[in-house]
Amino acid sequence: MAESKPTSNNKDLTECGICLCTIEEPKALPCLHTFCLKCLTKWAEGKKDTIRCPICVQDFSIPGDGVKAFRTNFFINTLKDRQATAMTIQSRDTVVPCASCGAVDERVEGHCSGCGGFICGGCIAMHSKLKTFSNHKVIPYEDLKSGKVDVRNLSQKKYCQIHEEQVVRFYCETCGVLTCRDCTVVDHPASSHSLVNLESASKGHKKEIEQLIKGCDAIKIKTDNAHTEIDSVLDQLVGNAATAEAGIDESFNEAMKLLKDSRNKLKGELTKAVSDRKKQLDAQKDEVMIQQTRLQTALQMATEVVKTGSDYDLALIYTSLKTNLTELRDVKLAPVDKQKAAVHFKSAHIGQETTQKLGSVLVKQRKEGVGVWKLDRSFGDVGAEKLKYGRGVAITQEGDIAVADRGDSAVKIYKKDGQFKSSIKIPGSPWNVVVSSDGKLFVTNQTKTVSVYDGKGNLKHQFPTTTPDNMSSDAQRTKHMGLAIDNYNNLLVGVKKQKYISKHHLDGTHITSFKVTIEPRFIVVSRDDKIFISKDGSDAAVHILNDNGVHLQTLKPPQVLWWNPAGMCCTSTNDIYISSYGESGAIYCYSAETGAYIGCLTKDVSKPAGLALMNDENQLVVVEDYCIKIFKVQNQ
Repeated sequence: MAESKPTSNNKDLTECGICLCTIEEPKALPCLHTFCLKCLTKWAEGKKDTIRCPICVQDFSIPGDGVKAFRTNFFINTLKDRQATAMTIQSRDTVVPCASCGAVDERVEGHCSGCGGFICGGCIAMHSKLKTFSNHKVIPYEDLKSGKVDVRNLSQKKYCQIHEEQVVRFYCETCGVLTCRDCTVVDHPASSHSLVNLESASKGHKKEIEQLIKGCDAIKIKTDNAHTEIDSVLDQLVGNAATAEAGIDESFNEAMKLLKDSRNKLKGELTKAVSDRKKQLDAQKDEVMIQQTRLQTALQMATEVVKTGSDYDLALIYTSLKTNLTELRDVKLAPVDKQKAAVHFKSAHIGQETTQKLGSVLVKQRKEGVGVWKLDRSFGDVGAEKLKYGRGVAITQEGDIAVADRGDSAVKIYKKDGQFKSSIKIPGSPWNVVVSSDGKLFVTNQTKTVSVYDGKGNLKHQFPTTTPDNMSSDAQRTKHMGLAIDNYNNLLVGVKKQKYISKHHLDGTHITSFKVTIEPRFIVVSRDDKIFISKDGSDAAVHILNDNGVHLQTLKPPQVLWWNPAGMCCTSTNDIYISSYGESGAIYCYSAETGAYIGCLTKDVSKPAGLALMNDENQLVVVEDYCIKIFKVQNQ
């Protein structure tokens, strides 16, 4: 069989990913993907030591006893039994042996939990008369047919795989296996093994798996977003390539015969450039899809077994689920490079002195240096919308500009052309503002809490930060200043005097906190998950931390007379722009990957604080004390 690329099409857990039929003799690989024993055996033909999963293309060692030694996924059998039970309920004509007397010619009249299956009318009558069956719960057929009782709640006896006549009743925490009464005497004695009632063990397992499921929410969002982002970049790449090809053809038609050789050469360059980029993006997409398929299977399996699996089912699959969910929760994805769509055509002048060259195919992922940035427009310095002391800035999904104005105790919203739109009054002195993907505005205002507003300026809720020693900011004098949303939709809040960063979910739930060595007045997160914090004034510096708050590097100041770092923003090519606050201010560029200084964007600023890139990244918003300036990169 041919090897496949990763696929996220795995909606039915009982469907074999090889033959696409209901799984027979289910065998699970360590990634939890499950297949028919026969199919998996055929798939492994010709392979000596390793087998590649047909779904997520991970490689696993083949056990010494062959494919049959892979773990049997008994939960798949449970799901199949549940489907068969549902079919029996729908059709009473289905021949099912009575679980009590064994009769095969009697019609199903109900289900008995004590007998572990469907029973006939005669046995139902006996159950109601004899005390022996007093602890048996019988559910009439009509209650099952009408849906009054959920088929998933029907219990069945599960027997020990070693002592086949004994019902499984315990879970050995020492060995991580299910046990019956006889097992506890011979192989798992209570004197040296920790034995727990199966129901009690299941409650603990279920709680732990549910926490792991919740812990995977962030990486699931990340993989879904990365998949969508890659598709978008691929679409842009194809669209830009088509535009470039049209430009090539237009120039070629002006000098058809003379420039034929140049035309063919340029198309070859374009094809190669696009092909190279597509290979890189496809490879990255494959990696993302691997994580998606692993996540989908693990989360689907975990959710289903937690919601509907029996204690027996959960105990059997608990270790595999825990291992996979823990590993998936901590997956780190490489950032998607949007600049891989940057394929363009630069036309040469066609005239009397035309050479045999139409132009050039431009495929640089980013320009050398920082490019040429020129002031395009400025606003916010006159009228009712005048800034009184601007600080942080953020760009909304609509492209509007939100500025924290400390002097006017407000967040002011401007359209991208500079027209004033609205003002949100903020108690205290707002220092910074960020915008979430759903349009909410998070504001720090040097008080004890972070404030959250909707797009119309309505206060939705407030929450405190938490110090590294788990003390709430409500209980101390704090000034919240730095603010950023990381690549996993977590909020980072910088606290000034106590010098720590508090990480939260966007609903305000605290995740963790860590100490820093400078006041985190401005924060930005790079594409590769590094945290940059800046402090202006005395002891001005920019520190780089990893996502756990460990100090990695201190940026080396550029060789200039004035270095007073303030606001920061990150580009899609993982460069960091930093404003140097002062009368003779400037905007500098550093590599987030290496921390190396790249160059100066502009010195046409005075007291620049907050920085933000417009959504197309061709325009840079600079907030000065009393003015907003927009710089635009020039085509080179």
